[in-house]
Amino acid sequence: MRKEVASKINHFSTIHRFFVVTGREERYMKILAPDLKPTGWVLENGALLLLENRRIVNAPEDWFETRKIIGEKLTKFGISYSFGDVIIYVNSWNGKLDLGPEVRIERNREDAMILPGNVDKGTGLRRAIQEMHLEGKIVAVGDAENDESLFKVADVKVAVANAIPSIKRMADLVMEKEDGEGVIELLDMILSGRFPKNIDVN
Repeated sequence: MRKEVASKINHFSTIHRFFVVTGREERYMKILAPDLKPTGWVLENGALLLLENRRIVNAPEDWFETRKIIGEKLTKFGISYSFGDVIIYVNSWNGKLDLGPEVRIERNREDAMILPGNVDKGTGLRRAIQEMHLEGKIVAVGDAENDESLFKVADVKVAVANAIPSIKRMADLVMEKEDGEGVIELLDMILSGRFPKNIDVN
């Protein structure tokens, strides 16, 4: 993550609450965004929350036994995978596999994430907000399939310029810029009060 993006988010977080909601693992975020200091982290598509000094596994108690069985199934079918702290990552895989009702497969462009059936970015963010006893409207920004659940819990949905078509169709607002630059564009819009009048963020 570029330093100016981290700096903008860090400044914004001193005025408003800002959660990084991502499918990535904690170890990769430490490499990609070492300077980033948001209000909280919702990682692994909502399955792992880092809130102040708390680390919360947002998954059923029996999930890790289920995860072990899924790993064995993937190995049997010759599907390469890796374990996150909570979920399973499968890179460059568009196949289908029946893993049972308690398991869901979340797509992120060419990759897939396997996680508990009732866990996604939206439920992860909701739990983070509840754990921190916060109130207010949720403005969410996204770009890929796994942001659809995030948009479902948001009051205002924002897509960056390089978001996939389905996310842009769901969005209330589409940024002119891509990725982190699009996030900066959004934060500047909020801080300066230039949000479109037809979209209520108050």
